Amino acid sequence: MRKIILTLLLLLPINTVFAAEPIEIEAAGSLIWQQSDKTYRAVGDATAVRGKLQIRADELIAHYIDTNGKNEIQLLEAKGNVQMNNDGNLASGPYGSYDANSGNVILRGADLKLIATNGDTLTAQQEIQFNDKTGKSSATGAPFLARADRTLAAEKIDAQFIRDANGGWVLQNATANQNVIITTGIGTAEPSIASGSQGFYDAGRGSALLTGDVRIKKGQNQLNGQRAEIDLNSGIAKLLPDIGGGKPGRVKALLYQK
Repeated sequence: MRKIILTLLLLLPINTVFAAEPIEIEAAGSLIWQQSDKTYRAVGDATAVRGKLQIRADELIAHYIDTNGKNEIQLLEAKGNVQMNNDGNLASGPYGSYDANSGNVILRGADLKLIATNGDTLTAQQEIQFNDKTGKSSATGAPFLARADRTLAAEKIDAQFIRDANGGWVLQNATANQNVIITTGIGTAEPSIASGSQGFYDAGRGSALLTGDVRIKKGQNQLNGQRAEIDLNSGIAKLLPDIGGGKPGRVKALLYQK
């Protein structure tokens, strides 16, 4: 099927570069220029390409401003079967948007997925935000963070990604809130499951800190406390009592002998 091609200007973040870069939009169906709304709408297997950024969806809407007679794209909206590829960093979902000024990517809907170049994967069922300038990300709606043999789940996850030596994004750390569950040893006979109210995961060091009604389970054995320092590489967990005011609490263990 022959595609319709439109070449426009995409306004890059001001503090990154002071010139506009062309963006090429293609569609198998139609391209509609709505001058009153200052939008271009591409329908039917639509794609947008600017440098290393590629966006594909059933429908693309490009919002522009008129600057000195040139239409400069500020916001790209993608609807239906959205797939984004930014230099090897992948994102997908039913709806997505890219703000050229802020570098902010927003995914909304069910089965959202963000995959970094090294395979670090963040999924959610409501919303994922990722900033392509700062590496900051947040996820709501049963967010789930996975790397190799370990996972992190919670009600809300805020993550920080950093650039690796090749320029790709990799996970540096993540903060998790409410119903936090960290699972390690995935693929083994007895994975370890640690839960708490709040959690901090240091991906670089391979460690985690859990606080608030902490429970660590491995098979039938269970450890209870208020704080836990976990080495995710070795599997060693240090359980600590409450260090707040008043009489200190105690840590407990329930162990079964085989």
